[in-house]
Amino acid sequence: MTRKLTTDHGEIIHFAGHHRLFPVASRSDMSLVRLALREDVTPQEVRVGWPVYFRAFIDRDLVFVHEEASGQAMTRAEAAVVQAAAAPSAANGA
Repeated sequence: MTRKLTTDHGEIIHFAGHHRLFPVASRSDMSLVRLALREDVTPQEVRVGWPVYFRAFIDRDLVFVHEEASGQAMTRAEAAVVQAAAAPSAANGA
Protein backbone atom coordinates (compact mmCIF):
# COMPACT_ATOMS: atom_id res chain seq x y z
CA MET A 1 0.00 0.00 0.00
CA THR A 2 1.29 3.47 -0.85
CA ARG A 3 2.28 5.77 1.97
CA LYS A 4 1.42 9.43 1.66
CA LEU A 5 3.19 12.34 3.36
CA THR A 6 1.32 15.52 4.21
CA THR A 7 1.40 18.62 6.37
CA ASP A 8 -2.06 19.72 5.24
CA HIS A 9 -4.10 20.34 8.39
CA GLY A 10 -7.42 19.66 6.69
CA GLU A 11 -6.23 16.34 5.31
CA ILE A 12 -4.92 15.26 8.74
CA ILE A 13 -8.14 16.29 10.49
CA HIS A 14 -10.18 14.44 7.84
CA PHE A 15 -8.04 11.30 8.30
CA ALA A 16 -8.46 11.51 12.08
CA GLY A 17 -12.22 11.95 11.85
CA HIS A 18 -12.58 9.08 9.39
CA HIS A 19 -10.69 6.78 11.80
CA ARG A 20 -12.26 8.20 14.99
CA LEU A 21 -8.93 9.53 16.22
CA PHE A 22 -8.14 12.66 18.22
CA PRO A 23 -4.90 14.43 19.13
CA VAL A 24 -3.07 13.64 22.37
CA ALA A 25 0.20 14.90 23.81
CA SER A 26 2.60 13.73 26.47
CA ARG A 27 1.85 15.30 29.86
CA SER A 28 5.58 15.92 30.31
CA ASP A 29 6.26 17.35 26.81
CA MET A 30 3.37 18.83 24.85
CA SER A 31 5.44 18.71 21.66
CA LEU A 32 5.24 14.89 21.66
CA VAL A 33 1.94 14.38 19.88
CA ARG A 34 0.06 11.60 18.17
CA LEU A 35 -3.44 10.62 17.10
CA ALA A 36 -5.18 8.09 19.30
CA LEU A 37 -8.36 6.15 19.82
CA ARG A 38 -10.10 6.70 23.16
CA GLU A 39 -8.96 3.31 24.45
CA ASP A 40 -5.33 3.88 23.36
CA VAL A 41 -4.64 6.98 25.48
CA THR A 42 -2.11 6.23 28.21
CA PRO A 43 -2.05 7.81 31.69
CA GLN A 44 1.02 9.79 30.58
CA GLU A 45 -1.00 11.48 27.81
CA VAL A 46 -3.68 14.12 27.72
CA ARG A 47 -6.19 14.96 24.99
CA VAL A 48 -5.33 18.27 23.28
CA GLY A 49 -6.89 20.48 20.66
CA TRP A 50 -5.78 20.77 17.07
CA PRO A 51 -3.82 24.00 17.67
CA VAL A 52 -1.53 22.20 20.16
CA TYR A 53 -1.18 19.23 17.82
CA PHE A 54 -0.26 21.37 14.82
CA ARG A 55 2.04 23.64 16.87
CA ALA A 56 4.25 20.56 17.33
CA PHE A 57 4.23 20.05 13.54
CA ILE A 58 5.51 23.58 13.03
CA ASP A 59 8.01 23.61 15.91
CA ARG A 60 9.43 20.13 15.24
CA ASP A 61 9.09 20.23 11.42
CA LEU A 62 6.90 17.11 11.40
CA VAL A 63 4.99 15.48 8.57
CA PHE A 64 2.06 13.08 8.79
CA VAL A 65 2.70 9.76 7.07
CA HIS A 66 -0.33 7.62 6.38
CA GLU A 67 -1.82 4.78 4.45
CA GLU A 68 -5.51 4.16 4.08
CA ALA A 69 -5.85 2.52 7.52
CA SER A 70 -3.05 3.97 9.66
CA GLY A 71 -0.87 7.01 10.08
CA GLN A 72 1.61 8.77 12.33
CA ALA A 73 3.51 12.01 12.76
CA MET A 74 7.26 11.83 12.25
CA THR A 75 10.17 14.06 11.36
CA ARG A 76 10.94 14.68 7.73
CA ALA A 77 14.18 12.69 8.12
CA GLU A 78 12.26 9.70 9.51
CA ALA A 79 9.73 9.99 6.70
CA ALA A 80 12.52 9.99 4.11
CA VAL A 81 13.89 6.74 5.57
CA VAL A 82 10.43 5.16 5.53
CA GLN A 83 9.87 6.23 1.92
CA ALA A 84 13.29 4.97 0.85
CA ALA A 85 12.67 1.59 2.51
CA ALA A 86 9.30 1.28 0.77
CA ALA A 87 10.65 2.22 -2.66
CA PRO A 88 12.37 -1.11 -3.49
CA SER A 89 9.29 -3.14 -2.51
CA ALA A 90 7.07 -0.85 -4.58
CA ALA A 91 9.37 -1.30 -7.55
CA ASN A 92 9.30 -5.09 -7.14
CA GLY A 93 5.49 -5.11 -7.04
CA ALA A 94 5.15 -3.14 -10.25
